[in-house]
Amino acid sequence: LGIESYRTHYSTMTTPKIKLTYFDIEGVAEPIRLAFALADVEFEDDRINFSQWSELKPKTPHGTLPMMTIDDGPAIVQSQAMLRYAASLDKTDSLYPADKMLEVEQAIGLLGDFTRAWQPNLYLAMRPHLFGYPEGYSKTEEGQAKIKEMRENFVANELPKWLGYLSDMIDANGGTFLCGGDKPTIADCMAVATIRSYTKGHVDHVDVDCVAKSNPKIAAYVERFCALPEVKGRYTTGLGASQ
Repeated sequence: LGIESYRTHYSTMTTPKIKLTYFDIEGVAEPIRLAFALADVEFEDDRINFSQWSELKPKTPHGTLPMMTIDDGPAIVQSQAMLRYAASLDKTDSLYPADKMLEVEQAIGLLGDFTRAWQPNLYLAMRPHLFGYPEGYSKTEEGQAKIKEMRENFVANELPKWLGYLSDMIDANGGTFLCGGDKPTIADCMAVATIRSYTKGHVDHVDVDCVAKSNPKIAAYVERFCALPEVKGRYTTGLGASQ
């Protein structure tokens, strides 16, 4: 199906029964949750505890979350596939408009690059073996010092660059959202979740005010998105939290 046929196919269907399973954190499921909220689509937000993961993991297709089922059908994985599916249920066609598809995909690609640049700084504390360090490295004095150095360096020298790319994109498209217009797209859902992750205080050595200090335009953008009626009141910590 082409994108327009795809939208027509889903828009003529009754809203399906959707269950989205992820941990009780924002993480990679949050853009999907935001897209459903903006599209006014009801879904079961199944949030599991980390203690439940060992039992659930063998039952997932690839040993990963998030996972989605539609009308109790087979499990679906891959968060970006779910994000685009959520957009297909938006009756206003504003989350993934055909005339802005290139801009949306470009922004999503940029956000993917941003996330991958940050990941070694985050996961060295959790999975040091993936980066050539022994298990337990993060608990050593040397490991803790290395993690602190890497994260502080990223926030000081790399974060401003990535936030600058995003603010340039917003400026080039009218100053409101990443891809222009007065309504957000799925790229904004992904961007806001990504940016907020630096501001909630759950990552050691990352100042919760780092985004506001580095790029006030981006901080204002996140606040603007989180003030949307469909999103307002959703957060209690970080940028965009209700006061």
